[in-house]
Amino acid sequence: MFNDLNIPLLPPRASTFASEYDMLFWYINLVCLIGGGLTLATLFWFCFRYARQPGAKEETPRILGSMKIEIAWTLTPFLFFVSFFIWGVRIYSDKISAPIDAPEYYVVGKQWMWKIQHPTGQREINELHLAVDRPVRITGTSEDVIHDFGIPAFRSKFDVIPGRYVTTWYHPTKTGTYHIFCDQYCGMGHSQMVGKVHVMNQADYDAWLEGTYVDYEGKNSADGSAAWEGRKLFLKLQCNACHNADGTGRAPQLAAIHGQRRPLQGGQDVLADDAYLRDSIRNPMAKIVDGWKPIMPAYTRTQVSEEELLNLVAYIRSLKQATQLPKRYEQYPAPVGAPGAPTAEGGLSK
Repeated sequence: MFNDLNIPLLPPRASTFASEYDMLFWYINLVCLIGGGLTLATLFWFCFRYARQPGAKEETPRILGSMKIEIAWTLTPFLFFVSFFIWGVRIYSDKISAPIDAPEYYVVGKQWMWKIQHPTGQREINELHLAVDRPVRITGTSEDVIHDFGIPAFRSKFDVIPGRYVTTWYHPTKTGTYHIFCDQYCGMGHSQMVGKVHVMNQADYDAWLEGTYVDYEGKNSADGSAAWEGRKLFLKLQCNACHNADGTGRAPQLAAIHGQRRPLQGGQDVLADDAYLRDSIRNPMAKIVDGWKPIMPAYTRTQVSEEELLNLVAYIRSLKQATQLPKRYEQYPAPVGAPGAPTAEGGLSK
């Protein structure tokens, strides 16, 4: 019955601080265990060794004490306590002194969620993506009551307090997904104030920042990334009216086309790289995909700026499967203020 239980004695160690903390933790526990065990063993031994024997006539001698014994049992524990203090102060000093060049991430606690922003603008709710072997500074505050941002795998927790900014730092050393908890009771939804920290290798983290990383749940675009902004523009321009996920649109599907050879009218083909995607938005008539009509309008700089064009290309590059594409326009209309729906001729209504 208990074979399937996986209950570790301690959470995994995934940061430099975790290893140092565990060494001090086990050192203090070992000293206390040995000291307490020796004290109890001596007590039991004295109880039997010096117990008054039946029929004994001699009285228990009066012992006034021994200066050597007094010094020994006072100085020995004191030296151990001093070692606890010195070791703990050194670890604490390192923990509160973040590296100067560490990028700064912002954490805001709110009943009952964690809102996180990356230094490059990406935003997350109840999730934190980090690169392995890269120190980061975390600055936290709260919108309402006192919360506590705790990551057991990092052996780190700190209070986030309304009206104050509190700083700590992490140096992740092991890739994986770990728990985030609120370690300070903060109200009715306290137990639901949880999240995940994802420690990734540098290549995956860079792809996540860009919005081209696809995780095991099929998520790809980080809020605030270039791909995320490109997706919003994709919907605003109503590109999903023709480029949709179910294959019924009047234009090719865009999923997984980046890096592939695309057949063109006239028998030639072209590599669908960033330059091709950019040219296909600026001047779609230049390279028409075989089997499709030339109905896509050209988007000039007055309609799509260079920055917006880069975001659109990043979004298309992030699409790995058709299910990531927005569905038909009728099901997912563009935001208020977007251009009109495409006309039969391929243009946009006013």
